[in-house]
Amino acid sequence: MQVATASEMRHIDQRTIELYHVPGIVLMENAGLQLLRFMQTRMSVLDRCHVTIVTGRGNNGGDGFILARHLWHLGVKTRIVLLAAGGRLRGDARRAYEMAHAYGVPIVSCTTPPAWRRMSSTLRDTDVVVDALLGTGLNKPPTGLYAEAIETLNTLQKPIVAVDIPSGLSADDGHIPGVYVQATYTVTFALPKRGLLLYPAASAVGELHVVDIGIPSQAIEAEGIQVALLGKNDIRSMLPHRRLDAHKGSHGHLLVVAGSLGKSGAGILASQAALRAGAGLVTWALPRCLAPAVASRLTEVMTLPVAESATGGFAAAAVSALCQFLQRASALVLGPGLGTQPETVACVHTLLRQVRVPVVIDADGLNCLVNHLDVLQHCAGPVIVTPHPGEMARLLGTDTATVQAQRLDIARDFAQRYNVYVVLKGAYTVIYAPDGRRWLNPTGNPAMATAGTGDVLAGVIGALLCQGLEPLHAAQCGVYVHGLAGDHVRDRLGYHGLIASDVLEELPYAIQDTIKGEACSP
Repeated sequence: MQVATASEMRHIDQRTIELYHVPGIVLMENAGLQLLRFMQTRMSVLDRCHVTIVTGRGNNGGDGFILARHLWHLGVKTRIVLLAAGGRLRGDARRAYEMAHAYGVPIVSCTTPPAWRRMSSTLRDTDVVVDALLGTGLNKPPTGLYAEAIETLNTLQKPIVAVDIPSGLSADDGHIPGVYVQATYTVTFALPKRGLLLYPAASAVGELHVVDIGIPSQAIEAEGIQVALLGKNDIRSMLPHRRLDAHKGSHGHLLVVAGSLGKSGAGILASQAALRAGAGLVTWALPRCLAPAVASRLTEVMTLPVAESATGGFAAAAVSALCQFLQRASALVLGPGLGTQPETVACVHTLLRQVRVPVVIDADGLNCLVNHLDVLQHCAGPVIVTPHPGEMARLLGTDTATVQAQRLDIARDFAQRYNVYVVLKGAYTVIYAPDGRRWLNPTGNPAMATAGTGDVLAGVIGALLCQGLEPLHAAQCGVYVHGLAGDHVRDRLGYHGLIASDVLEELPYAIQDTIKGEACSP
């Protein structure tokens, strides 16, 4: 499913009206009906509720008028509070207003802050508020009457259903320009908007629902939107399938280069996650000093002890053994727990200049590239980088806040400049291809913000590369099933106490959940 900007959505609406001859009032009617269906489904006692719909004078308000008319027709106690004079309405919004008025829906018009204050004291008897004030066309922070109304709505402590987007948010990014509605539910039309999925704005969305209002798929496809939201069907079609005659050699051999003194857990997590995600064979290359300590922790993972530095990391001399082993490996995971000692940095640079198999660079593998990003341009094979915002900030010489504020653009530019696939981790993790296409991932949750979950993700992506997925699909599937595994654990344990090994153990169930109903290929 594509993720639209306000301008893209406006073009799609215009295309639908002009080329497919669907009048704007029909789209508005469909939007109002979908809002009604949502409320009927979500609110089992809707017929006993008192609903207040707060509207502006634009098309967002028009959607609210349509909803009000249908609620009133069904006998639901409903009123409209219009923050404008009825005579100022134009176009489809005016027609929707006139229909609601003709049906007898109570309408209160407030055109000044004092009028709003007098009326707002009566809102306490409302059970549900519908926010149909501003919509996706916002281009400046709300002020005056609208700002005061938004602040009042947030103090009511009533469920708020936002129409298309909570008023005060930008449809195009996660920036919050001023006051905004803190919604309980957001019902958005046709496609999700970028501002609903990017933080901090996404924190105001509540429970997001995308509904169909009859826009033809051709009108959407013609817009050429380059940002999409991953879905289970997308991932199901990409995940590798096990043939009935499969053997371990059929599913690749992953080399994991990870660990240093005091950081052996990262290598354990990445290696075991790769096996849980279906890699046929996994070998963990680690400094020789770590091998005795981890041997008892690993049963299925093979180890390759290599030359160590004086500080217990990878020595520059380890490169020869690693390159020799890579001649029989299918993919490489480089970075978890490596450390950034000078010898290790040199080892990473030399290895990347020689590796020809697909490689996932994570954690300290990325930190070893700070001030040396040119190394990425010398990699012979495809590269997937998996930074969290702090690591991306270090790579670019900026701060985390800047990365978070410009997630889509910063990582797009990084992917294109260095010809790599970028997985920028965080809420709604973003996957970028070098050609500029971008995907947002809907799975995952705050409980996963704990040490080691990134190491698990690196192992999962590496395993999928081993099984023959192209880098883009490996990144997409890896991020999705990793997040879904975290969601499964959260559903059992809640938001507190999840650890990375919980996600690791849940991976097979998440993969099975995704491919449910799919049989082995003969």
